[in-house]
Amino acid sequence: METRLRWVVAIGSLAVVLLVAGAAIAQAVREHSLDPIWTVGWLPAVMVAVYPSLLRRDRSARRPCLPRLRRPAGS
Repeated sequence: METRLRWVVAIGSLAVVLLVAGAAIAQAVREHSLDPIWTVGWLPAVMVAVYPSLLRRDRSARRPCLPRLRRPAGS
């Protein structure tokens, strides 16, 4: 069930990005300017950064935490 929810979130976020990008392209055509496209140019970078964490299959695939050192502080 958790994997299905991740896919729904991933597809939903992609749909929102495409909607915002489409609106920016439409605004750029209306204004005859590339400024609206430059304004939303950061969205693909955000999606590339977020997608690996959304699509990770299991949380155990991450590197485990390091064990505690068993010595007194200040040694």
